[in-house]
Amino acid sequence: MIQLRKQYLSLLVVMALAVPGHAIAQKDLHIDKVFEQYGKKRGVVMVQLTGEILRTYNFSFFKSIVIKNDPGAVAFTRDCVAKDREEAKKIKEVVQDGEVTSIVLQLSSHGNENRLILYNESAEERKEMTLIYIESSMDVEDIMSTILTKKE
Repeated sequence: MIQLRKQYLSLLVVMALAVPGHAIAQKDLHIDKVFEQYGKKRGVVMVQLTGEILRTYNFSFFKSIVIKNDPGAVAFTRDCVAKDREEAKKIKEVVQDGEVTSIVLQLSSHGNENRLILYNESAEERKEMTLIYIESSMDVEDIMSTILTKKE
């Protein structure tokens, strides 16, 4: 019985060490609450890339969410982004008609991984909000170029 317990504990330790760092890294961000709270709601589109597609873009982690016509969700997301903004190394903003409509936050690296939060909100009456979180070993300019380039 003691031998079985030791094997079980050893297996748990190995499994814990095998969990990728990026699976834990996002959890320390306030935006993680947006994905948890709204990711499975009706009318919301959430995408998390895995496997070959993730490797195609040279990302180690990619998660996005698009929320339409939900002012409460937009306000909640803005608050979460504002909290994560406090820890950002670099911040880029787009201001339209006096309102911030897009934000790019470069967070501190996690190992050799660069971490980015991208937030975009439509200025139209029917609000649409997009939130993207990316981890990649590429430099920030290459990450931005990759996501802004349309694939054919």
